[in-house]
Amino acid sequence: MTYIREDQADIRVQVNGVAYGESWATASGGNLEADDSKTRPGGMGREVTIGGPASRDDLEVEIQLDDVVLGWHRALENVLGVGEAKIAITFLAPDRTPTGQTMTMVGVLKAVTLPDMASDSGDVGMYKLAMSCHELAV
Repeated sequence: MTYIREDQADIRVQVNGVAYGESWATASGGNLEADDSKTRPGGMGREVTIGGPASRDDLEVEIQLDDVVLGWHRALENVLGVGEAKIAITFLAPDRTPTGQTMTMVGVLKAVTLPDMASDSGDVGMYKLAMSCHELAV
């Protein structure tokens, strides 16, 4: 058994078929969860779950803001709500080679966010992109 650390991922983003950047820094969300409906047979019986439809939450990714990334912002803003987005997360072995397992999700570009700016911070700004996901991963 080989455990996968959080840093062992190659995250790639496409919008309308155009690749944006190389490997992104972080990915969060994109999880699939089913609604939960329950009933009590006869009104007083022991509760029984009957499940429900599944929905995938938004997937958010971040990349370090630089002059190239800043140049994408206007084009991405222009396709918010309609741009076809695809985010692929390829899991890596400790030596940074692909494990052969990739999770790819598709959906619609939901948000792009510039970082907050502060004169008293030395941190690298992170550019955020959010995708509203379709239920099925590809």
